[in-house]
Amino acid sequence: MSDDELASMLAAAHELADLADTATMAAFRGHLDVRTKDDGTWVTAVDEEVERTLRTAITQRFPGHAVLGEEDGLDGPEDAPRWVIDPIDGTTNFVKGNPIFATLIALQMDGREIVGVVSAPALTTRFDGVAGGPAHQDGRPITVSDVSSLTDAEVSFGGLSYFLQRGQGSGVELLAESTARQRGYGDFWQHCLVAAGSTDIAVEAEVNLWDLAAVKVVVEAAGGRFTDLAGHATADGGSALSTNGHLHDQVLGLLPGPSRGTPAR
Repeated sequence: MSDDELASMLAAAHELADLADTATMAAFRGHLDVRTKDDGTWVTAVDEEVERTLRTAITQRFPGHAVLGEEDGLDGPEDAPRWVIDPIDGTTNFVKGNPIFATLIALQMDGREIVGVVSAPALTTRFDGVAGGPAHQDGRPITVSDVSSLTDAEVSFGGLSYFLQRGQGSGVELLAESTARQRGYGDFWQHCLVAAGSTDIAVEAEVNLWDLAAVKVVVEAAGGRFTDLAGHATADGGSALSTNGHLHDQVLGLLPGPSRGTPAR
């Protein structure tokens, strides 16, 4: 895809994010219709409304493209360019009035993520990136940090219980002991902080493609590295590790366990 075509697709992703932001902010901290899905997570009527709105907009503008969303699955040909959307990443935060939630929008071609937009309207910030760079936060170019030693690094963990359930508690403990600072920003936010150089490592043990496709683009466009916990450069491996690149192999070496080598899902 040419640079002009990438720019056009990125502009389209921003337009989709604008639609999502209007809906999420109109409902944020209001009365919400919430139900529990089969996997035990929450979903709101707003999640479903935003996904429907984005699907309709994509289909109208790109009738030959496919759409994969968290709430309604895949529509469209398997081999077509595919939009991957998470209408609200951080639904629990959204329900609880916590502003750390975002709409995630990515475009894949031939199984490779080439455009990503992460829009967090309650935080009044938006990240974007295209394959090969650059990455931006609110229109400002961003890059990952240059920290090269774990002893100087900050790490953010998402969902510590998932690591424990997979027998990786000792690896998490070792990583915590090996780093200068430990936090639990979670969800899209920790990966975007890696992209912006505000933290150095973000790690998650259980996560889905729609949670990761957009942030993978942003991290890589900012000069970072993004893999699953087996070291595969994929957003569809069921786990995630984003770093500034310098620290990546060091972190992988500390997190052995069941999820390493787990097939993509």
